[in-house]
Amino acid sequence: MKALKLELYRAFHSRTFFVSLLIGLVICILDLVTFCVQFGTSGSKFLLQAWIGTDYQFAYNEMFYVLLPVLACLPYGGSLYNDIKSGYDKNICVKTSRLNYAVSKSVAVFLSAFVSVALPLGLNMFAAAGMFPDFTPERLEFMSIRVLDRNLFAMANNDHPALYCLIFILLDGVFAGVIALTSLSISKLVKSHFTAVVTPMVIVIISGMLLQGDERGNWSVMDMLNPRQHVTTLWYQMLIVFLIILAVNAAAIWITSRKRAVL
Repeated sequence: MKALKLELYRAFHSRTFFVSLLIGLVICILDLVTFCVQFGTSGSKFLLQAWIGTDYQFAYNEMFYVLLPVLACLPYGGSLYNDIKSGYDKNICVKTSRLNYAVSKSVAVFLSAFVSVALPLGLNMFAAAGMFPDFTPERLEFMSIRVLDRNLFAMANNDHPALYCLIFILLDGVFAGVIALTSLSISKLVKSHFTAVVTPMVIVIISGMLLQGDERGNWSVMDMLNPRQHVTTLWYQMLIVFLIILAVNAAAIWITSRKRAVL
C-alpha cells in the first residue's frame, strides 16, 4: 500500500502530468472558443455539435485524438525508464517486492493517463453543455455527426446526447490507461525516455492506417476512440482490442519485472 501511495503521489505531482493536462486543456479550450466565435452561443446549435469529441468543423478533434497516446503516456509512462536509469527502482525493491512495485507503478500510470485524457474532454463537454442545449440534431443537418444504428451507442446518441459524450469520455480514458501501459512494458527495451513516451503513438498511428475500418468493421484504435465514428466499429472489436492491449502489456510488465535483478 505504501508503494502504491508513493507512486500515485509521484504520478500526480510530476511536471509531465501537468504538461500533458495543460496540452489537452488548451486543445479543448481552443476548440470550444473557435466554435463559439464561428457560430455564436445562440441559435440552433446543440451540445453534440459543439463538444470537441463530435465537432468535426475544426482541426482540434483530429489533433486531440492523434495526440491521445502521447497525452496518456507523457504523465508517468516513462517513469519506469527513469527509475531504472537512475537506480531508483533498486532502492524501492529492497523495501518491497518487485511485483508490488510493478503493480503500483502500473496503477499510477493507468490513472494518470485516464485523468490526462478524460479531464480535458469532460471539462470541454460541461462547458459546452452550459452554452448549448442537450438536444439531438437532425441526422442530415449540417455539422451533425452521422451515427447510424449499427454504430456504437447509437441509442444514446439519438436519445441522450450528454450520455453519449460521457460514455466516450470514459472509454477514451480507459483506453488511454491501457495505451500508457505500453510505455511501461517497453521501458527496458528503449534507449530514452522520449522513445518510451512516443512509441505508443507511433504504434497507434501505423496500426490505424493499416487497420482502418470498412463495411466489415474497424480494428483501428485511433478510429474507434473518436466519438465522431466516421468508420463503423462493432462492440466486440473494441472489446477484443482492449483485451489484447491489456493482456500484452500485463504479460510484458510481469516478465520484465520478474526477470530484472535489482541488487
